[in-house]
Amino acid sequence: MIFGKKKKSSGDVGKIIVGEGASLRNTEGYNRLKDNILYMNADGNKKVIQVESAVKGEGKTTVICNLAVSLGLTDKKVIVVDLDFHRPRTHRMFNVSKENGIAEYILNDEKLENIVKKTEYKNVEIITRGAEIYNSSLVFVSDKFKKLIATLREQYDYVLLDCPPVLQMSDYMHISEVSDGVLFMVAYASTTKTQVAEAIKELKKNGTEILGTVFTMYDKKKDKSYESGNYYNYNYGEETNNK
Repeated sequence: MIFGKKKKSSGDVGKIIVGEGASLRNTEGYNRLKDNILYMNADGNKKVIQVESAVKGEGKTTVICNLAVSLGLTDKKVIVVDLDFHRPRTHRMFNVSKENGIAEYILNDEKLENIVKKTEYKNVEIITRGAEIYNSSLVFVSDKFKKLIATLREQYDYVLLDCPPVLQMSDYMHISEVSDGVLFMVAYASTTKTQVAEAIKELKKNGTEILGTVFTMYDKKKDKSYESGNYYNYNYGEETNNK
C-alpha cells in the first residue's frame, strides 16, 4: 500500500482527510488499506492491530487515524489507543484533550468509561496517553494493561494501537504480546533499507506477525528510480526488490 506525499498547500499533512464528502482521489489509498484490513480479519482473529515504524516521522499516526475513520464508515466500531507515550499525537489528530487517559487508568485506577473519548467521526473513539509516563515498560508488562486490551477486544470490532518506533524504543516487545500483528510504516526518501531490515528483524525475533507494510510520503516527481524500476515496493506481504 503506497501513500503519496501531500502538497503543503493542501493542508492534508498530518490531518484526517477521510470522511463523508471527501475526495475519492485523496482517500483512495486509505480505502484500499481499509479493505485489506477487513479482508485479513474475515475470521475475526486480526482485530487488535499494532501500528509501527522503524523511526519517528514516518506518518504512522496519520495513517492509523485515517484508517480508523475509514473503518468506522463501514459500520465497524473502532478505538484508537495512543501507546506512543514519548510522542503522543492522536489527540491532536482527533482534536480531543490529552488529559485523563491510559496513564490515569493504569496508575490511578480511573474507570475505563471515563478515559474513552468520543470523536466527531462515526463509530470512532480514542484513548489518549493522559499524564506523562516516565517508565512505559511498567505499564506494558502490567496485568492491568493486558486486561485493558482484552476488554477492548471484546467491546470493539477493531483496536488500533499507535506505538513508538521500533528502533528508538523497546516498548514494541511488550505490546506485541497483546496484539494480533503489526502494520509497518516505511517513509519514502527517509527510512533507509538498513533501518527497515533491522526493525523487521527485531519484530520477527520477538515472534510478531507482520500483517503488511505501508509506504508513506511517496513523491513520484522526485523518484527517478520509479520509472526505471529501480525501487523497493512495500506492500502487503514480503518486500520485493525490483532492481
